[in-house]
Amino acid sequence: MKQTITILLFCLVSTAAIAQSQEGLMVSYKAHTPNMRNGVDDLTNSFVLLANARESKFFSPMTEYLDSLNSTPEGRAKYQEMTRSAYLGGKLDDMPRRDGTYYVVKSRDAGCVAYYDNAGLEKYCYEETLPELDWQIGDSTKTVLGYECIQATAMFHGRRWTAWFTQEIPLNAGPWKLDGLPGLILEAACDGGQYRFEADGIQQTDREIGPVYLADEYEKTERIKFLKSKRSFLDNPLGKINAQVAGDMVVVKNEDGSDAAGRLFAPRETVDLIETDY
Repeated sequence: MKQTITILLFCLVSTAAIAQSQEGLMVSYKAHTPNMRNGVDDLTNSFVLLANARESKFFSPMTEYLDSLNSTPEGRAKYQEMTRSAYLGGKLDDMPRRDGTYYVVKSRDAGCVAYYDNAGLEKYCYEETLPELDWQIGDSTKTVLGYECIQATAMFHGRRWTAWFTQEIPLNAGPWKLDGLPGLILEAACDGGQYRFEADGIQQTDREIGPVYLADEYEKTERIKFLKSKRSFLDNPLGKINAQVAGDMVVVKNEDGSDAAGRLFAPRETVDLIETDY
């Protein structure tokens, strides 16, 4: 109980300190996720956290840039020309690609989190109340980007997370959905390390935290329903794709010519989503 009260007091002081300045922070992170095909390979995406005392947005700058292009006719034309030029020039690595699929937008004033992501070919969004993680602050410390960080652990939506936060930056914020500590979270990893976030840059910014581009293209749903839809696609991707496209069915073959349907992604027992409480 004493520890919980201490965290709340620190959060109140932190919010007041940040609120004195109109500037926010921009923190860049490397977001590590498992390859859902085998659960072994590590995939890395570049994300950014824009945050101030009232709101935050966690997203991939490349994905936001491409979504911004596709939000206008002129932008779509530019995107198509970029793709065409890279293809015709044989520079397939230069083709514009999304780097990470989701957006996490938090509002302190509204007390909610808005989450945008896709499940296969379908795009979904949902809102939930700001999570109240029961962080247990430990005695361990380490330095991240020159800041002294303190260890904290908590269970969240099926996984146990270990976070490293710094009171030198008194902002209640962090990567993805993680926050609720008396300082900015610079590193976080779930048990096993399949999902983890590592800050690699921090700077002050007056950049506006704008809305998500193409937000009206996302179908509204609920968190658990979204997770089940995402898992369902991973378990039977070709079935989901063929149910949505017209014409000949999509078929994937193994090297020996056998049907690979149903084996494109590893089962839940091998590798699961970042939230496992569905």
